[in-house]
Amino acid sequence: MKKIFFVLPGYSRRPIGGYKIIYQYANKLAEDGYKVNIVYLEYNRFPKFSLKWLVLKYWTQNGPSWLKLNRRIKKYTVNSNLSTIEYNKDDVVIASSVETVEPTKRLFADINNKFYFIQDLEDWNVSRDYLISTYNMGFTNIAISKWLKEFVDKHSKRKTIYLRNPIDIKKYHVINSITNRDPYTIGMLYHKASYKGSDCTLDTIKQLKSEYPKLKLIMFGTRETPKNLPNWIKYYKNASQATTINIYNSIGIFVCGTIKEGFGLTGLEAMACGAALVSTDYLGAREYALNGVNSILSPVTDYKKLGENIRLLIDNPELRLQLAKKGVKTAADFSWNVAYKRFKSIIFK
Repeated sequence: MKKIFFVLPGYSRRPIGGYKIIYQYANKLAEDGYKVNIVYLEYNRFPKFSLKWLVLKYWTQNGPSWLKLNRRIKKYTVNSNLSTIEYNKDDVVIASSVETVEPTKRLFADINNKFYFIQDLEDWNVSRDYLISTYNMGFTNIAISKWLKEFVDKHSKRKTIYLRNPIDIKKYHVINSITNRDPYTIGMLYHKASYKGSDCTLDTIKQLKSEYPKLKLIMFGTRETPKNLPNWIKYYKNASQATTINIYNSIGIFVCGTIKEGFGLTGLEAMACGAALVSTDYLGAREYALNGVNSILSPVTDYKKLGENIRLLIDNPELRLQLAKKGVKTAADFSWNVAYKRFKSIIFK
């Protein structure tokens, strides 16, 4: 049986959306009896055999605390260009990010079935020219959204395969009745990266507090708690999957002020759990968000309009309920069964 190798930039103790998708594909393959391997590239992180290196290897072998990995999955921690990983030329290897493409090509030079799983326009740490060069390294490119596929197709000699992100609708679903939600309780993802727009979104929500004294905000993210948060704002650091599901089910509105993102899993997850989505009209959200149908969208970086849309749903409970119910129906179409079946047809073609 073929082995499948997923190559990740390095082990992360914090929840990361891109890792989450990779881990879930890996779990499903392992559950089906495939020989699944995850390779973490840790070239310059810690000196080999140092205490920190040994602790890192321990964490790696135990897997992330925020998402359970199948015990059958084999994990490797690689700290040089030389590797003892055994593979056959007919196995499958999948690079998961821009920084993993060249190392994957070196470490698995003889594997014929190389794939590049493209989850965002990852030009924040590399030049645009280098990013585009990774699209032309002989891998089969897979993009998780239509806008990414269009971009990669423009800069690649080979046609890109479109495979939109799914969510686990068996876990992300309505637990707390939509009609019982408090319209003054809002949720959002907090991230320090400027392209996520979190600080501007947070400021926008703070400005609404004077108009709506009952307003409460629940945030989650991987960074330290933002300084000087008022007591009406609660923050969950490194929230587990179960915690985020509970958050989505406890809020009436989920707000996303992103500027640029490959897909935007949290918006779709919130919709699946019955929260009405108020978002910027960034390209990734267009995979699932339709303005006035299942969400309310505003132009990217127009935080004044974003605030007006939050106000609109607070003041119009019928509209909020209508959008929330449509959102649940939309999310139901993003099942893992469909995505996983197509994923296997791509890598085992």
